[in-house]
Amino acid sequence: MANRDFKPVKALEREVVIIGGRIAFTDAAVTGISEGAGFTCSDISSGVFTITLTDKYSDLLYCDAHVVGAGGPERYIECTAHDVSSAKTLSFVCNDQTDDAVTGDSDQDQEIQFVAFLKNSSLT
Repeated sequence: MANRDFKPVKALEREVVIIGGRIAFTDAAVTGISEGAGFTCSDISSGVFTITLTDKYSDLLYCDAHVVGAGGPERYIECTAHDVSSAKTLSFVCNDQTDDAVTGDSDQDQEIQFVAFLKNSSLT
């Protein structure tokens, strides 16, 4: 479990941690993380990218990601797998909205924004 100095969150679950950020991609390569802390991100390979959390957590409560930016084809993101307790990963696939096909590219002026609500306690 994470051992950082997190600020309190009002939630019905114990020890909720919110991690989010903005990740810029150009031609499927990560060009920067403009917002957020506590994670790194892989390049997009065949439409798939992985966010690796700095710390382990007991469970993933919720996760969402989407593509924003000017120009280019419209995309949507799906979280396909997660292992926050040992591998510390959130796996995503980037789809083209026109035909639902998995796509491996991202235009220069687009970025991916994500948020994850994580449980940092095994207590209920």
